[in-house]
Amino acid sequence: MIGWRAADSPDARARLAFDVKSANVDVRAGDPDALVVLGGVPEDEADTLRALCAQDLAPYVDAVGVTTDAPDSAVDRVVAELDPSAAVVTLGKPLGDGPDVAARALLASQSRTIGTRTRLVTYRVEPRVMPALMPVLASLGDLLSQPVVPLDEPRTTLRFRRGGRDVTAATPHRLLFGLRSLTNYLVYDADGSGLSVEVTDRSGAQPLVVDALAGTRAALPGWKHDDSVALMTAPLPSPGYPLVIDWNRGGRDSFVEQSEVTTAAMPALAEIISRHQQVQAAQDEAVTSYIAHGHLEQHFRATAADLAFDVVTENTFFVEGASVEFEELEFRLNGTRWGADRPPFPLLQAEKVLSLPLDLRLTSDYTYRLSGIDRIDGREAFAIRFDPRDDGRSLYRGTVWIDRATYRRVKVQTVQTALEAPLLSSEEIQFFSEVQVPGGPPAMLMTRVIGRQSMLIAGRNLLLEREMQLGDFAVNAPDFADRRARARDGDHIMFRDTDEGLRYLVKRDGQRVVETETTTKAKALLLGVTFDPAYDFPLPLGGLNYLNFDFMGKGNQLALIYGGVLALGNLQRANLIGHSVDGSVDLFAIAVPGSDRQYTVSGERPETRVLNIPFSTGATVGWRLAEFTRLVGSYQFRYDWYGHDRTTADTYVTPGSTITNGLGVSWEWKRRANSVTASWTGYRRASWRAWGEPGDFDPRHRDYAKYSLSASKAYFTGLHKVTLNAAYFGGRDLDRFSKYQFGFFDENRIRGVPSAGVRFAELGMFRGAYSFNVFDIYRLDLFLDQAVGRDRAVAPGWRPVTGVGVAFSLRGPRNTMVRGDIGKSFLPREYRRPGSFVFQFQVLKPL
Repeated sequence: MIGWRAADSPDARARLAFDVKSANVDVRAGDPDALVVLGGVPEDEADTLRALCAQDLAPYVDAVGVTTDAPDSAVDRVVAELDPSAAVVTLGKPLGDGPDVAARALLASQSRTIGTRTRLVTYRVEPRVMPALMPVLASLGDLLSQPVVPLDEPRTTLRFRRGGRDVTAATPHRLLFGLRSLTNYLVYDADGSGLSVEVTDRSGAQPLVVDALAGTRAALPGWKHDDSVALMTAPLPSPGYPLVIDWNRGGRDSFVEQSEVTTAAMPALAEIISRHQQVQAAQDEAVTSYIAHGHLEQHFRATAADLAFDVVTENTFFVEGASVEFEELEFRLNGTRWGADRPPFPLLQAEKVLSLPLDLRLTSDYTYRLSGIDRIDGREAFAIRFDPRDDGRSLYRGTVWIDRATYRRVKVQTVQTALEAPLLSSEEIQFFSEVQVPGGPPAMLMTRVIGRQSMLIAGRNLLLEREMQLGDFAVNAPDFADRRARARDGDHIMFRDTDEGLRYLVKRDGQRVVETETTTKAKALLLGVTFDPAYDFPLPLGGLNYLNFDFMGKGNQLALIYGGVLALGNLQRANLIGHSVDGSVDLFAIAVPGSDRQYTVSGERPETRVLNIPFSTGATVGWRLAEFTRLVGSYQFRYDWYGHDRTTADTYVTPGSTITNGLGVSWEWKRRANSVTASWTGYRRASWRAWGEPGDFDPRHRDYAKYSLSASKAYFTGLHKVTLNAAYFGGRDLDRFSKYQFGFFDENRIRGVPSAGVRFAELGMFRGAYSFNVFDIYRLDLFLDQAVGRDRAVAPGWRPVTGVGVAFSLRGPRNTMVRGDIGKSFLPREYRRPGSFVFQFQVLKPL
C-alpha cells in the first residue's frame, strides 16, 4: 500500500503521481502479481484524486483506499469516471462493540459492496467479537469467493411488490451474477410483511434463501414459475437485515447468458504503457550486463554521379545498465581494411535525447495515442504513436510496438525533432528479439538498428544510411568485467556512449578516458591526374583535401580541395538563423582553359572553337521546412573568360568575357534512401555582345533560365548497393554557352562524355550504379548512364547518349588510398571526334 498524502499544488500533485508510478514499477518488477493500493483517500480530497488521474496515474494503481463503504461516495464516483478498471478498498471500517451489533454491521457492509467497485473492506473489531463474524462470512462464501458483477435489471423485469404496489425503488437490493458459478443472486434488505418479488427466470429452478445471521440455507417457500413467460414469483421474508436469494441449484444461467456479462476488451492506452514499464523494469533487473558483436555499415553518395562511400566496422559491445562501450575490431572504408592506424573519422551525430518515449519521468514529455494492432515478426503488437509536447526541444516522434501478449517492446520507429545543423533529419528503426538469459526467461534486446540521417556537408544535403546487426549475445557473463578490461587494455579504437553523445575512449597513461574534444577534421594530401578531351593535355592534380566541421571554433564547416590547377571550396554556417536556417558560400576555379567545341550534323567545326576559363562563386540560404524537407535560395556569381583556340578562324568572333548573375530556388526531400529535388534558376549576363557567325547571336539569350527535377533511390543488401536516378533538365533561351554539358563536376554528368562540346538544351536521363567489395581489398563501382538530349541547333530530334564506367578504391602503400574513375561513352556520330574516354586517378594520403 502506498500512503496518501496531501497535494494541494500542481507541483505537489506531480511529485505524488511520480512517486506512485515509480513505486508501482519497482514493486511489479520484483513481483508481477503484486497489487498496488493507494490509500486512504479522504472524501474531501476527491478533487485531488481527479487531478492525479489526469496525469495518467490510473494504470499504476490497482485499487484506491477510502474511509467509507458507501458505493456512491465522492471518491468512488471519481474512480468510476476516470479509472473504470480500478477497485476501491474500504480501510478500517468500525463494526461496533457487541457481537450481535458487529455481525449485523458486517452483513450490511458486505451486502452494499458485493459486486461493486469495492473489492475489499478491512474492519476494526475487538478480538472478542470475531467468533460472531465467522458464520456470517461463511454464509456469504459463494459470493465472496468469486468475481461477481451486477446485472441489468430492466432486462430481467425485476419487481418488488407489497400490497399490490410496486416498491422496487424503495427496497434496497442488488441483482448479481457469479462469473465462476454461473449463478444469479438477489441481495435485498427489507422489514415488514407482505413483500413479494417477480423476476424473469429462464431456468425454472427453485431458488434458496440464505440467512447469514441465522446461518440457514433453505428452499424459498411459496415459489411459483410460469414456464410460458419464464417468470418467477415468490413471497419474501423481511427480517429487517439483508438476505440472499441464491439460484445455485444446478440450473443454467437464469437471467442472462455469460457472454452478455463478460467481454474481451482492449486495454486502455495508459494500462498498456504501465504494463510495459513494469515488464521493462523486471527485465532491467534481470539483465545486469551483456556482451554482443555488432556489425555496422554506413553508406552515402553525394549525388547520383559521384562515387559512393561505404564504412563497415566490426565491433564488440559492452553494456552494463546504462553504460555502453564498444571496441572497434575492424574498419573498412570502401572495401579497404584498416587497423587502429585508420584515418580519423568525424563523429557526426544528432544531439543526445535524454528523455525517451515510455520512460517513467517526473515530467511528461510526450503525448501518446493507440493507433491499432499490427503484426510484427509474427507477433500481435499494440502500435502506440508518440509526439513531443514541446516542439522546441530535441525529442522524438514516432511509433513503438508493444507485444500484445507479453507487453514487451518489439519495434520502435523514431524521428528526432528540433535538430541542430549540420544534421537536417535523423530517423531510426530499432528491432528487438528474444535473447536467452542464463537461469531466467528470455529478454527482449535490440538486435537490429536502421538509421537514416540527412546532413549538410560542403553545402550539399547528403543522405547517410546506417545499419547495425547485433548478435552472439553473452548475457550476465561472469567474465564481463574481465573481457571489458582486456578490451580497454588493448590497442583497438574504443567508444563510449555519453550524455553528450558518442565519444572516443582513448588511452592516456595506460588508462581509458573519454575524449571530450570530438574529431571534427579530416585532411589528406592529394596527387593525381584527370584526362578529359575538352583539355589539350591531362590535368595534373597535386594539393590538399581538407574538411573541418568546426572551422574557427564556431560550428562553421570548411571543405576545400586544392589540386594545383583546380580549386573547390565551401564555407558553411549550419545555424545561420536559429536551428532552421543555414547558409554557405561556394568557390570553383580552374587555371587552365577548356576547349569549347561546336557541332553540326556533319560533325565538329574546328574553326569555331573557343577557349574558356570559368570562375564561379555563390551563396545559398537553406530553410528546413520539416525533418525531411528543405527549401534553398541561391545566388551565383560567374565570370567567364573567352579566347581563340589554335584552330579558331581569325574571322570568328568570340564572346566578350562577362559576368553572369543567377538567382535560384530549389526544393529537396530526402528520407529512407529516397531523394527528390526540384530547382529553378534565372541568369542574367552583365554584357552580351554579338559573337560567332551571322545567325549565332540572339540578344534574347542574355537572360536565360534552367530548371530540373530529379529522383533517386538506393538499395542495400549487405556490402552490395544499387543506386538509381531519373532526372529531367530543361531551360529557356539557352545558347551555345549556357546549354547543359557533362563535366566531372556537373550534376548531370555522364561517364565518358567530355566536359565541353557535347551539349543539349533539353535532357532526360536515367543513371544506375552498383557498388560491391572484392576480397575485402578492392572496392568497385559500376555505372550505366543513359540519356536522351535535344539541341535544335544541331538536329530537331532527341539524340541518345550512353555512358558506362567503373570506379575502384583500394589501399595503397604507406596508408594511402588509391582511387580511379574511368568512363567510356557512346555518342552520336557527329560528337565522336574529340574522344569518348574520360578518366581520373587519385592518391590520397590521410594526415
